[in-house]
Amino acid sequence: MSNSCQMSRLRSLERFKIAIQRTLNVVDWLFSVLAVSALLAIIVVVLIQVFSRFLLPSSPIWTEELSRYLFIYLIVMGSGLVIRQNRHVRLELFQSSLNRFWYKAYQVFCHLLAGGFAVYIFPYAIKYAEIGRWQTSPALEVPMYWAFLSVSFFFMLTALYSVTSVLLILLERDDQGVIS
Repeated sequence: MSNSCQMSRLRSLERFKIAIQRTLNVVDWLFSVLAVSALLAIIVVVLIQVFSRFLLPSSPIWTEELSRYLFIYLIVMGSGLVIRQNRHVRLELFQSSLNRFWYKAYQVFCHLLAGGFAVYIFPYAIKYAEIGRWQTSPALEVPMYWAFLSVSFFFMLTALYSVTSVLLILLERDDQGVIS
């Protein structure tokens, strides 16, 4: 392959990698805002509960239920960010002893395993969410579909972030500027 052809290929791959990173930065920002919003909403709801328990004759029953649903969505929205930063749970007993190639191979394997499981389980998560269409929550009286849908969101985000992490690892350059 000629040198100019190889340089053109490397530039195209670099532009593709930059496009993926920019898109992920926007998605990261969106889910960060959603996670922080859920956390702030939990704080407000819990403060309402505490205030009403101690200073009012009765406390609202919906606050405990809403805080639980907000907590679930907080975890779901943060899950993709955890994968993006390589902070998800995995075996780390021998990672430090691996050379650069095998470390990257191990990272790819972990992301493919998590992403593959998420893709496999996603249709079942959708079916699980459908069960909630005919149920309502006891205090808020909203369809349980929205609570059960969090599982589908979780697996969708896991698959998305796992696949993009694999792509970014494979497009990573080594010290000589060669994509390894």
